[in-house]
Amino acid sequence: MEAVPVSYARPRIIIIMVECVLYGIYMVLFGLAIWTLSNKFHLKYVKNFFFPVIIALFSLATLNFAYDLVGEQYAILFTIPVDVKPWMTAGQAIDILTYTISDILGDMLLFYRVYAVWGFKKKVLLPVLVLILVAKAFSFIYTAYIMQIAIDSAVPLKLLPSKISFPDLFFMLNAIANMTMTLLIAGRIWWISRFIEAELPEQRRGWYNRTIAIVTESGLIYPVYLITEAALSGGDQNAFTIGAIAVGLAPTLVAVRVGLGSAYDNRTLSTTRRGESSGGTLRLHVAKSHRASSFVIGDMPGSSHQDGSASEASMQEEAKKAREVV
Repeated sequence: MEAVPVSYARPRIIIIMVECVLYGIYMVLFGLAIWTLSNKFHLKYVKNFFFPVIIALFSLATLNFAYDLVGEQYAILFTIPVDVKPWMTAGQAIDILTYTISDILGDMLLFYRVYAVWGFKKKVLLPVLVLILVAKAFSFIYTAYIMQIAIDSAVPLKLLPSKISFPDLFFMLNAIANMTMTLLIAGRIWWISRFIEAELPEQRRGWYNRTIAIVTESGLIYPVYLITEAALSGGDQNAFTIGAIAVGLAPTLVAVRVGLGSAYDNRTLSTTRRGESSGGTLRLHVAKSHRASSFVIGDMPGSSHQDGSASEASMQEEAKKAREVV
């Protein structure tokens, strides 16, 4: 067996090290998220949708991580000269399939947040849905493309002209879709905060700023991976495990930060009831303390409590949407 060239082994070792660090962080955050979601959130949406998706994303990332570690170890130690085993081909297929499923689940969560904060507005939802469907179509084609290469690299799948880098198209389109949804969510929350900030005490306005920060920061994790992967896609290294971890990290991080109190203030956001001051100006009061942590996790959009004035009802509806972003 020939010695493994440094140029062959180094990038794979670096990727494995990055995967181990990210998976370790992900594992800790997942444990915190499970505790947080099971103990602090009792909404139907969380129990029936968000919670199972969080578990599914972690399970897929774990399966991907395990197969990738074994496959890369064998590739580094025993594949010079190249001797691809059937189980290695199966492992590559599992890597891309688990990543693709994770990508779909992650976009489902993100699209729900867009719906939760914007409501059923066709001018917003339909373009986003079309963008997602196009991105997922590319995702399916890219999955077939990678699996065909894994099965028989001598017979590549001819889907696009050779001058077009299909992986780059897939990664960039996916990044655009995710960034668009993240900006729509953050922008809508900012607009809502501007809409009602005149009626909020100064200390309560910080909730919206923290929510925008959490949504934006978590929403950038996956697009950063996609853009980086597009920039480095010239190599033959497998970075799908990092992608599977990045997809799951975003919603898991949000759940942890919300559960630990980063997105709300228990003292100032323990109420949503409105009344009228002596001068006729609306003011916010406290109604339900458990809703404080539910603001960011949220449930399905619905009607607000009806007040005596149309403006009050409108403000309540906008504030309710802002609380349902995750």
